[in-house]
Amino acid sequence: MDGGSLDLRSFVDGLSDEGLAELRDAVAARLCREKYGADTLEGLLSKWGRAPRCPSCGCESVWLDGVSGAGRSRYRCPDCGLRYSALSGTIFANAKLPLHKIMKMVEVMCRNASLRLIELTCEVSHSTAFLWRYKVFSTVSGWQEKVVLSGRVWIDEMYFSDTRVERGAGEGRRRGLSKDKVCVVVAIDSGGRALAAVSENGKPSTKRINRALEKHIEEGSTVVHDCEKAHNALVKKLRLVDERYKANTADPVYLEQMELVNHLCSWIRRYVERFACMKSENLQSYLDWFIYLHRVRRDEEKWPVEERMVRHLALSDGVYLRKW
Repeated sequence: MDGGSLDLRSFVDGLSDEGLAELRDAVAARLCREKYGADTLEGLLSKWGRAPRCPSCGCESVWLDGVSGAGRSRYRCPDCGLRYSALSGTIFANAKLPLHKIMKMVEVMCRNASLRLIELTCEVSHSTAFLWRYKVFSTVSGWQEKVVLSGRVWIDEMYFSDTRVERGAGEGRRRGLSKDKVCVVVAIDSGGRALAAVSENGKPSTKRINRALEKHIEEGSTVVHDCEKAHNALVKKLRLVDERYKANTADPVYLEQMELVNHLCSWIRRYVERFACMKSENLQSYLDWFIYLHRVRRDEEKWPVEERMVRHLALSDGVYLRKW
């Protein structure tokens, strides 16, 4: 290198394993600070305007009350007397990982990575990758409850094998739309807003279709579907304009008119099948995450996905606790 400049290679080669690890953390923290405006969990919450508040009663009039062993400020609630930190009541509560490593996991999750890929990319254990996947999932749990579709709305159903079904030795899976399969009701409107909801097992009834969709389709909209009888009551109840096409993959009119929802079902299937070891009881959590990402990617030109996701995590309430 030029005279007087630092020979970085020699410097790095001379570091101990511990020193090299510290250097890597310092570099990662700087890159995190440049990208997200913070290199600590408290700094991230402060950047997005989340003030410390009591996780018990919600009081925001707090008193500073010392520092924890990890160097984090502690607060005391003047109303109920609870002592807590700025991270209390968030998914970052009790987090032992540095912010840059958590953000790396979120970035990888935004690309629908497997647990194994999260482990390798972020250099964390399987249990840590699993825990943080469900911490992030918990912030979008119930997010679809506020989705309302309008205008022209396509609806359909799709099915996944139920991992909870027990079979005897030599007993195969039943064919067709049996109770061995989990039904997922899927809908999307002309504006790109989408919905995917688990609806028990087997072919759906009128009651199940109504429960899945009646709160999510604006009255008077046009509903495009495949002549499924279970849809009829929904059409009548919401006074929907009924546009139906008999399901026939050899019919070009059916394929053209149902293309949007068929594509959505295909994307969902490819997404779910990436997670081969997923348990059926967790399917709704994966669908919530898929629909959330579908929404934020739709507006990516206005607001980058990762930045929007980080803001969402910083402002979300609730704590996900390890279940094992």
